[in-house]
Amino acid sequence: LLVDLLDLNTTSEVFKQHKLSQNDQLIGVQDVISCLTTIYSGLEEKHKDMVNVPLSVDMCLNWLLNVYDSGRTGKIRVQSLKIGLMSLSKGLLEEKYRYLFKEVAGPTEMCDQRQLGLLLHDAIQIPRQLGEVAAFGGSNIEPSVRSCFQQNHNKPEITVKQFIDWMRLEPQSMVWLPVLHRVAAAETAKHQAKCNICKECPIVGFRYRSLKHFNYDVCQSCFFSGRTAKGHKLHYPMVEYCIPTTSGEDVRDFTKVLKNKFRSKKYFAKHPRLGYLPVQTVLEGDNLETSLQIEYEQLKEQHLRRGINPLASPPDSIVSPQHASEDAELIAEAKLLRQHKGRLEARMQILEDHNKQLESQLHRLRQLLEQ
Repeated sequence: LLVDLLDLNTTSEVFKQHKLSQNDQLIGVQDVISCLTTIYSGLEEKHKDMVNVPLSVDMCLNWLLNVYDSGRTGKIRVQSLKIGLMSLSKGLLEEKYRYLFKEVAGPTEMCDQRQLGLLLHDAIQIPRQLGEVAAFGGSNIEPSVRSCFQQNHNKPEITVKQFIDWMRLEPQSMVWLPVLHRVAAAETAKHQAKCNICKECPIVGFRYRSLKHFNYDVCQSCFFSGRTAKGHKLHYPMVEYCIPTTSGEDVRDFTKVLKNKFRSKKYFAKHPRLGYLPVQTVLEGDNLETSLQIEYEQLKEQHLRRGINPLASPPDSIVSPQHASEDAELIAEAKLLRQHKGRLEARMQILEDHNKQLESQLHRLRQLLEQ
């Protein structure tokens, strides 16, 4: 796609040039082609040997339609176009976060839950199109939105700094973006270290250093295949480097190894550390049903304390203001239960989608085995 040659500032200027300011606006294929032609024509001037404008426009258009218009209606939202291109553009990671936030923020440069939800929804479509959405917590972005606002004390709106601070924790639904940056950075990286398993030296690509043993390094091939040397367990802490380490990082890791030397093997088995911020997803079991059951029991207990029989309906002639107030409470509670029911139905739909994706992946694997 060659979108990685495109810097963020140029992307933003092209959007302004084509007057793509209404994020909710639907644009047709011809408008998308016009925008992409401007982008790739600019890239051709800088990279003549790499960019074939008609081919690049055609490939990028197909990718955008596959991600954001799988039903082939011939239209995509302006915001989807922006987020899709900016996510894969060239630039520093935090600068990219800043641009993405700016595209969905309101005139006050603040972002509410709805705006953040739209941003995360468009971003998660990229791994979803590859059939990998289950690894990032599913296509339901509500838990991620909740995680971000809980991180910021449930304020009604968040600033760009608060958004970036949350993104630095690498939430599960967005962890693919920093990983993509690290993979790109590691492609040509050479580390002055030797792999303790296959003896590769220097290590090319990702380097994994043990935080349990001194001078224990693993190359990416051995790490991803789960190979270990004698005395080193898979659950021992490791740190990943996509570029050569600095002296400060060496000292920091030395200190961590020293601390971990005094910890037992059972400690690491009982305290596993994730490399990302997990979010409460619809795939994690019974939490929603449990909360629903607890809430039901609480409501039932409240009614029993008040001596209310929900089935008994008093005659219209003796309805008191107190009964009217209690009826209003019951209606509000029924509405809340209906909302929970809607979330459960949404969970079922997402699980069905994931089941279809897994069946598709299994079918592809069978085809590869047959070949």
